[in-house]
Amino acid sequence: MPAKINPSFALPARMDLAIDSLSDANIAVLMFPFAKEVKEFCQNLEKVFRNKQTIYAPYRQLNNAILACSSTLTHGFEYLETVNYIPQYRALAVGTGAESSIPTPEQIHELIYIWAQTWIKQSLEKKGQRDEIQSVCDRFLEAIDKIPEDWQWEFIALKTLIKDLNAQNGLGYQAIPSLLVTLLHEQTCTISSGDMEQTLKWRKVQGGSSTRTGLHLVSQPFKATYFEEDYRKSGEKNAKEKEGYFAYRLDFYLHTQAGRFHTEGHLKPWVFIHLSCQRYAHEPLVDANHGRDISILMGMNQARLDKYPIDSTLVRLTIENQAHKNWQEQLPDLLTEFKARALVNPQEILNNPRGFGNLDDFDDWNQDEYYIVHAEGYEYKQEGQKGRGHGHSIKTGFSLTERADITNQILQLLNPVLIPDRPMEFDIPVPAGKKLPLAMSDYDLHHKSLIPSALKKITGEAKQQYIKDKQNVIARAIKQTTNDKEIYLFIVYYEEHTKTLVCQQLRQAFLLQDGDEFPAHINVIDVFIHDSSLLEKLRVSGLPSVNPNFDEEIKKQHQLKRQAWQKFFKEKIVSLLKGKHNCELFAIIEIGTSKVKGIHPQQSIRGAVREACVLENINSQMLQTVKANKPKDQENSEDHTTYSKADEGRVLNAILDVTLRQTGTLYGLPSEVYKVAGIPENFAQKLDVIAFCRLQKNNFIGKTPFQYAVAVRLSAGGTVDVLLPHQPKWVPYSKAGIAIGQLFHQVRKARNTIENDRKIIDLVQMKGGQLVKFVADVLSQHLENPTIALIEADVWRNERTKDGTKNEAWFQLKNEYLFEQKYILNFERVPGHNCQYPRDDKNFENLLGVVRIRSNHETPQYVTNRKSWDENSTTSDFTELSGFIDKTVPEFLHYFSVGKIPSTQKNQKTPQARELYKSDRDGGIYAANISYKHQQMLEMLPFFVRRDFQTEDNLKALCRVPHFLRISPAFTRGNISHPYPMHLGIKLIEDFLCILYLEL
Repeated sequence: MPAKINPSFALPARMDLAIDSLSDANIAVLMFPFAKEVKEFCQNLEKVFRNKQTIYAPYRQLNNAILACSSTLTHGFEYLETVNYIPQYRALAVGTGAESSIPTPEQIHELIYIWAQTWIKQSLEKKGQRDEIQSVCDRFLEAIDKIPEDWQWEFIALKTLIKDLNAQNGLGYQAIPSLLVTLLHEQTCTISSGDMEQTLKWRKVQGGSSTRTGLHLVSQPFKATYFEEDYRKSGEKNAKEKEGYFAYRLDFYLHTQAGRFHTEGHLKPWVFIHLSCQRYAHEPLVDANHGRDISILMGMNQARLDKYPIDSTLVRLTIENQAHKNWQEQLPDLLTEFKARALVNPQEILNNPRGFGNLDDFDDWNQDEYYIVHAEGYEYKQEGQKGRGHGHSIKTGFSLTERADITNQILQLLNPVLIPDRPMEFDIPVPAGKKLPLAMSDYDLHHKSLIPSALKKITGEAKQQYIKDKQNVIARAIKQTTNDKEIYLFIVYYEEHTKTLVCQQLRQAFLLQDGDEFPAHINVIDVFIHDSSLLEKLRVSGLPSVNPNFDEEIKKQHQLKRQAWQKFFKEKIVSLLKGKHNCELFAIIEIGTSKVKGIHPQQSIRGAVREACVLENINSQMLQTVKANKPKDQENSEDHTTYSKADEGRVLNAILDVTLRQTGTLYGLPSEVYKVAGIPENFAQKLDVIAFCRLQKNNFIGKTPFQYAVAVRLSAGGTVDVLLPHQPKWVPYSKAGIAIGQLFHQVRKARNTIENDRKIIDLVQMKGGQLVKFVADVLSQHLENPTIALIEADVWRNERTKDGTKNEAWFQLKNEYLFEQKYILNFERVPGHNCQYPRDDKNFENLLGVVRIRSNHETPQYVTNRKSWDENSTTSDFTELSGFIDKTVPEFLHYFSVGKIPSTQKNQKTPQARELYKSDRDGGIYAANISYKHQQMLEMLPFFVRRDFQTEDNLKALCRVPHFLRISPAFTRGNISHPYPMHLGIKLIEDFLCILYLEL
């Protein structure tokens, strides 16, 4: 264990921008000149084809082709806005010094015209009246034949974008990070670890930066090797060498902070520096992730088209992950029409990544480069190797020391462009030891208190009473959360080993000793799956690549499987409980093995089983089949049955999920957490924390994504209730899951009908206006006690949908409005409200305040124990949940929450490991084999605070409540990423996505 550090500060990787130091910056935009003509062509094709399908222009094909020919662009013609019902598209180029080397409008027009001709060829192949189609196509080509007279690159002053980030449709959020990237392109820096020095050569990459279409940087590839202990079947220990390639990846993000303004009154941006690990494949890729394309970084060392400007920028292209691997959007066909140098066949790259990527960074490499970007789940295998493939040998992330040293080098290269921020101040320590409220404890803490070494000083009756007290904590907490209802927990199994391990881990979850019975209100019942066909995958006559009826077959087979399981549940479970009304039903269900070669993920029975469960009012947890370890001694093997640590862990996690998370249980009273957070006792005893939770998935129906929201209320007494948008009353957490599952069942039925019952489907395609109305209704009509409301900024504040159309949302959550509107609730555009509620409105007397939460890339990376980036001091992750006060905006409290280091990172906790660079080794410790998972910062910002809570201490207390609630009794590896009630709401929706096949 490392020595505990004094968490007195955290240095955020966010920088101020010195405008005057970028006087030679060039930012140029070029509008797509034929947006109206393309829109009319699409509409004319729809009429000629006489079908109801909307036809969309293949802009992605055009952009990929342009970038494949000219790497000096920042991005191609990406969607900008809709004007008079015509979508507008804009290209971007950034640079410094003399006018940037970018394609001329004449060159780009030539490519646009060829793109249009290729599109027309594809259209003529479709069914319809050929003469009519030809006429439509001829008119389209004639309309785009000439370059518009005023079509030129428009150059924009950097100061304009910095002083007003909303100028030019928010262009600064893309242009400024991309400009910083260009300043570092082809620059080098040197970092040192011990006696070793390492030089990094930075290189631009198009795509995947602060936006989907921006720029970021990667270093040259590095090879890392290490030895991993391997145990042969004979039990003999063997050291197996592993190797892999990685690169340092650097992203810049531009973000603002509520209340931080320029003297002109506009928001002043922060620049975030984000370091990550990008891994490359060097062995044949044999299995990629279903439904997701494969990312390739392509570099050109000579022009693909004569006279087109190029540099060493890497361009992100994608390979379609189908049975036959092809470049996305028929890109080779278009390049052929351009008369450009062809791309390599994708399958050749996948079969031989080392042969097509300059992984060893040879100086004399002069051909095109192709790098397969590894994604979690990819599997690789050399020819002749037996068994399944293996994942990438290099683990992700970097030590905080490496993060600090590289960030320092970047600041040296960008001096004086970037001005580092100052450290944040530590708040108060999290309660620990005897002061830790039971509600902040997790299963692991209670389990460890009963291991032999912890009990050695306790004997006799005192020991038995101590154990009984620990068991009662869990039993009492679950009983209280479920309102004293009787619980029936069914173990539904086919393989005996599954039942055996579930029973073993279930007893462990309740801290039971040999001979102990389950608590009186917990009934555990085994149910054998007598019909093995229930576990068979959904049957299809072929995978999607060869079966045009795949989707229809899946729909039919899903329904048949659901009906079979529903019949099984009626016979084996529901029939046992006739006459029992005041009870809750839970089931742990064996469903076979999920990942099987040659089986499509949509053939999984998970969704059908879950749907059958909710229709019979059963809360469920799925579990893959358990297999025992092969015994070393065949004799008396049944007496020595063991299970792998991985199986024991996943079964225990499933049990904790169904017994704790699915009941919304905490081991103690939340009121105790509220008191140690600083909430006055008269409020803490009756305080509710309400979290607004939403989930969005794009692979649903058409261009409108799945989007659903709930409100989750955690009471001071520990009960958890949920308010659903389509139901007017709070319901217990376990009942809410059943209600959501039954709603998704209705949506599935509606989606599978010809009519597509929009009334039902619209319930899970909530628009921004519906989201904010839900919030306004809950806050104004459903607060029964003093309340703190929690809401994320992301999505709730945004007004733009995926297709670019305007949509209402809670704009007040935006940084540009929140400072001035911090004492009102602005629901002016919300039906049924249409007003701004002042802080003294009697309807909101119970609302102590709203806490807005930001996370992910909207909060900065950080390092510890350094007050400046060039300081040479030891770094270490926080060993406990830690809170920080940001005083950048004195008039507005910004609170930052950082979780403790996950307990799974034992290797990183050693002093040697936490200082290693990715390619380092120290004795038997290899950094390449360590997955550094540093907890991210979570920003908490209170507003609409009741007047008696507007003191500094009370404002901090409002933030400490969600900060201290970043715990879950069922999550034993660290801190959850959201406060507990928000975590419960997100997981509640996620549980039932499999009914709609949206979890894939």
